[in-house]
Amino acid sequence: MIDRTIPYYNIIMRCDRILPMEVKLPEGYSIRTYQPGDEDAWADTVCAVGEFTDREAALQLFTERYLADATLTDRIFFAVSPDGGIAGTAIAWEHDPRGMGVRALHWVAVRPEHQRKGIGKALCQTALRFFRREDNALPVYLHTQPWSWKAILLYISLGFKLQPKDTFYQYENQYAQAMDTLKAIVTPEQYAKMEANSAVVAEDFDPASLKWNEAGLIPAIAQDASTGEVLMLAWMNEESLRLTIESGFATYYSRSRQQLWRKGETSGHTQRIIRLSYDCDGDAILMQVEQIGPACHTGKKTCFHNPVVDGTMPATAGILSTIEATIADRAANPKPGSYTNYLLDKGAEKICKKVGEEATETVIAAMKNDADGLAGEAADLLYHLAVLLHSQGVEWRDVWEVLRKRHT
Repeated sequence: MIDRTIPYYNIIMRCDRILPMEVKLPEGYSIRTYQPGDEDAWADTVCAVGEFTDREAALQLFTERYLADATLTDRIFFAVSPDGGIAGTAIAWEHDPRGMGVRALHWVAVRPEHQRKGIGKALCQTALRFFRREDNALPVYLHTQPWSWKAILLYISLGFKLQPKDTFYQYENQYAQAMDTLKAIVTPEQYAKMEANSAVVAEDFDPASLKWNEAGLIPAIAQDASTGEVLMLAWMNEESLRLTIESGFATYYSRSRQQLWRKGETSGHTQRIIRLSYDCDGDAILMQVEQIGPACHTGKKTCFHNPVVDGTMPATAGILSTIEATIADRAANPKPGSYTNYLLDKGAEKICKKVGEEATETVIAAMKNDADGLAGEAADLLYHLAVLLHSQGVEWRDVWEVLRKRHT
């Protein structure tokens, strides 16, 4: 039950990248989407945990907000107990299905008699898996409060971070007051974990400290956060920089139109900010971004596609992203005689067999101390592993995220 004696303050959390996860449920439990009549069980559940004291008000909210749009019913999840009753619920809400709006994990609630069994975690994971399959380039938000301090630790384990400044749905961010409240009710170890999993913000950054040109502008470079490739250069004024920081998406100033423009506002090719910094002279901005679609208006991935000196770039691990893109293209646009299409058509069993064969050949090359052969076999192994990952809906950067989580 929620402890309403604890002061209420808005806590905003955000997950920037959803990692692959296995949903585990106790024996006999299952998770399904909404079925007609579930609104009554939903109202009973949120009342049982203390989110509502008025069942009719809960039922009215569910009916008006979630049943008014038929597309949302596939985003409402229910945990079903062995006896067929509803044990808990969670909603994978999206305000704008085009992707320019906000996605949020809503109304996670587990009935008291089913708590401490991992039901809440499984519901959250199910909703996050839904978001991940839909589009893993957009963040997922949630709103909570100190009442639910135990849930905050669960959300942290799933990749969410507390946001000192960011917000959504016009919630007032009350991070400072909430943290003061949490400090008084959780253990020092738990509070340290919450602090460590709070997003970093530039508290002392003053845009006026930058060196703006005579037109009040500064050049801003966008770089792909995953590959390091430079995508484009545009201009910002103070307002566009402020909007970029506040929204988390790149907003520029058009010198020709003399107006602000949010990257992707018409094309959908947005740039979500991962990191923003300025140079040693304070006269240029660099943004590492997650680019949706091409960055250039010509349809090219990068605006810098006119080489003057065109040497051979050194090979790096970035080649795996190129291979990944090629595999995705073959899946979407099959080519006659393509080995990749052959593997994809045969399915997981064939692909797994090839991964096993290449792993064995890699081991044999190593046992023979055959350095050149080892490099070749390792390359074959990585290619087949890339095909397997694609067939299972896993990206290389998911693997990188797992490695970073384990080794940093």
